[in-house]
Amino acid sequence: MTGVSSPLDRFRQPEYTGENRCIPCTTVNAAIALVVSAAVATLNPLVGTAVLVVCGLAIYLRGYLVPGTPTLTKRYVPDWLLARFDKADLEPDDVDVPEEPEAVLLENAVVHPCVDVDDLCLETEVRAEWRARMDDLREGDRAHQLAAFFDVKAETVDLTVDDHVTARVDGRRVGRWESDAAMLADLAAHHVLSARVAAWESIPPRRQGMVAAGMRAFAESCPACEGPISITEDTVDSCCRSYDVRAITCEECSATVLEVTQ
Repeated sequence: MTGVSSPLDRFRQPEYTGENRCIPCTTVNAAIALVVSAAVATLNPLVGTAVLVVCGLAIYLRGYLVPGTPTLTKRYVPDWLLARFDKADLEPDDVDVPEEPEAVLLENAVVHPCVDVDDLCLETEVRAEWRARMDDLREGDRAHQLAAFFDVKAETVDLTVDDHVTARVDGRRVGRWESDAAMLADLAAHHVLSARVAAWESIPPRRQGMVAAGMRAFAESCPACEGPISITEDTVDSCCRSYDVRAITCEECSATVLEVTQ
């Protein structure tokens, strides 16, 4: 049965609302709406209130009020400011924890400078242990594995699979991955890192996840299907800005192991 649509649905612009909403665009237009409605209210408070309601509804349904806002925002708002909006929810939980995952991995001898190239390489023993752990987990039930990891009952774990894999415990989101392959790699990485990184248990969970995800950059084969991987770089346009995306993808099963925005 198809959902019942409201009369307002024809005015919606999904490309600029919901998860696609451009926060800088919304902020700028909300400020404009407040200024305009306040100016009108000085002449007629009732009309000013009506203007504010109409402007708010337009921003809610369309993502912006002034025509061409996404283009103007991308063109005139500094890229460093737009990037701050993109990364607002990625600020570190603890300033004492190094921000870059590679710093944690290098400090704890999980990786080391490569001999023949100017890069970092995974320690041989770490790679073997990581791979063995992925082999152990590959055919298992992810919900039960996550329940064991978070020390909760399996029935409290809910996995949603769409463009990403999202895990919730009692309705609260506890993790989001590019694919099952990425989640598998992180579960195995947590096991390896817990025995190698100093004071691992004292690191905030979100930062633990960032460090574990950092190990995916050193994958030599697909965690899920064990096939070859490929590395691609592309430029992606959002409503507000253009940014470079580097992705590690499994060639056989098309799973995304890691996606990094630069």
